[in-house]
Amino acid sequence: MMKNWNHRAGAALALGALLTAGLSTGCVEPPVPGEGALTSNVDDWRDEVIYQVLTDRFYDGDASNNYRTNSRDPSSYHGGDWRGIMDRLDYIEELGVTTLWISPVVKNVEEDAGFSSYHGYWTQDFTRPNPHFGDMIALREMVDAAHERGIKVILDIVTNHVGQAFYYDINKNGQPDDFLIGQGGEIRPIGQGAGTSDLVRVQEWDPDFNINGIQSWTSLGPSGEAPTVFVNYPEINRVPPQPAIFSDRQAYNRKGRVTVWEHPGSCDCEGWGCPWDNECLREQETLGDFPGGLKDIATDKQPVRDALFESYAAWIDVADFDGFRIDTVKHVELGFWNDFCPRIREFAKQRGKDNFLLFGEVFDGSDELLGYYTSEKALDSLFYFSQYFTIFRGQILNGGGRTCEIARLHCRRQGCNEDPCGEGGAIAASWNDTGKANGPANADDGSTLNAQQLVVNFLSNHDVGRLLFFMPQDWNTETRRKVLHQALAYLMATQGIPSLYYGVEQEFAGGNDPANRENLWLQQSYNREALYQGRYQQVARVYDSNGDGNEDTAWAPFDTRNPTFRWVKRLNKLRKDNVALRRGDFRTRWSTTGADGADAGLYAFERRHEDQNALVVSNFANDGESRTVDAEGNTMVVSFPAGTTLVDILAGDTVSVTGNGCGAGAGEGCVDLTLASHSIVVLVKQ
Repeated sequence: MMKNWNHRAGAALALGALLTAGLSTGCVEPPVPGEGALTSNVDDWRDEVIYQVLTDRFYDGDASNNYRTNSRDPSSYHGGDWRGIMDRLDYIEELGVTTLWISPVVKNVEEDAGFSSYHGYWTQDFTRPNPHFGDMIALREMVDAAHERGIKVILDIVTNHVGQAFYYDINKNGQPDDFLIGQGGEIRPIGQGAGTSDLVRVQEWDPDFNINGIQSWTSLGPSGEAPTVFVNYPEINRVPPQPAIFSDRQAYNRKGRVTVWEHPGSCDCEGWGCPWDNECLREQETLGDFPGGLKDIATDKQPVRDALFESYAAWIDVADFDGFRIDTVKHVELGFWNDFCPRIREFAKQRGKDNFLLFGEVFDGSDELLGYYTSEKALDSLFYFSQYFTIFRGQILNGGGRTCEIARLHCRRQGCNEDPCGEGGAIAASWNDTGKANGPANADDGSTLNAQQLVVNFLSNHDVGRLLFFMPQDWNTETRRKVLHQALAYLMATQGIPSLYYGVEQEFAGGNDPANRENLWLQQSYNREALYQGRYQQVARVYDSNGDGNEDTAWAPFDTRNPTFRWVKRLNKLRKDNVALRRGDFRTRWSTTGADGADAGLYAFERRHEDQNALVVSNFANDGESRTVDAEGNTMVVSFPAGTTLVDILAGDTVSVTGNGCGAGAGEGCVDLTLASHSIVVLVKQ
């Protein structure tokens, strides 16, 4: 029976006290929950550029916490820590980003199946820091040092699951097994007719989903609910999770691993998957264990909700974080977010921290599902996965084609009176257009920003391969860099908050996990394999550092002279200097409904702010051909009057706005443009 569910402390400070117990060292005192005001560091989240740091892979600043490390093994801890982030704030500041998003900070199960928990997503104790990254003093010093430079810090949190802390004793023998049931093929027992006995593998750490809960089996058949057995392997910290409520089986749904992604037929879906609102799919995604044996928390139970709120409120209190990035959002029911999010916002506000941001990961291309988690009192924003799949993995890498799909993407987010592809009627907005109480504020007018405005855009992150990895193998270095730079410029110019994954500025090109989690401070990440002195070996990549056309500079860790670091730094400054690119509204100005024609692959949008307008035009075609904004003699309507001269802030070229050729209305004009393949222009009034 679960104990003390109705006798838990009602404030975050009770759990927060655990965070600092026994951490005083010398003259340095650990932060104390509830003492001292927290800081409000954000004017408007739309002004921010997020830089995601995988703590273990960024920089090793404290060798004293290097245990169980192996920097040559991508599945092991490498030694990066909070002191290392603090040591490299100069690099982060020079790049021009304004917000750090760091890995989860809580203590983890050390390892499982040969992999370590360097990423931070295998929680064992919600109230204590991961000793691989440092102690509470090091964490708070890092956050304070970032704040002193005007850099905000976002914490990655997990509410859906804990690490692999228990197994289901399906055969009731008191130990975790991986075994086979059945004999396979047809069996004809003596005296009976034909029968079958399927051969089934049972993995007690990670059994397949069962809506009725994981069941026991013996040689005689079903034997009731499988016992949930918490283990005690202290050598790898696979011990009962903390706080104590998470050491009781009733804190978990206990239905086994989600299987529908691999076998859609289990939910009566076609081979390509289920619609987002399929009831069976949603049951598995919200009640099932995450593959790998990560145990799904029963987030529908109020005592569990209280414990999660108290734990994460305490982390705000002791470390002064500015927002939460929330993992595996779609695996938790909306009711939890309607409970958790407003309480966190209110707590931060009461502690003196305004504009606390709550955004999350819904790893799905459905805007209906994404928008669902921004409804009611839930999240302020989400990662724009539908944009990632449509634009960055779609249009940019596959030649553009009919770009009305991009316009349609934005219609699904914010609504349109008609389908830009001409294949239907009005499109309703899927994302919430109403800000949340105590949510992020609009610095222009004091209103509350909504999910449509706060959408978080990205090219890659720790869950997907890097953009360079997915580019066609026959593209040369020049083309690959040109496309990467186009994608980065688009990311910085479109509506929302851009999020950069560490290493993009060093042209890292790793594939899916763990290849996309390169070590930023070791030379091996900057090398390539080449034939040298008669054999293949690792040599440093080279680049042109001074524009003389010679690639003669060897890449080195934390390089600040390479073309892509300089490009990202420049984009960050341009975004800072042009308010329309940060706070402007969004409107499509040109898209194509066909894959052929003089304008195939072109897409244009405007960002409009009361102080500035910006016109952004991209040619996504990858056939090497230029494209012209022209459809049967009609050019593009823009929100600049005739006679205005526009300048491309990326290249310096100018364009004149005319009064003919586009059916412009009052205060509008016409623009005729030709863009080279893989190019983008950002035009503002000269």
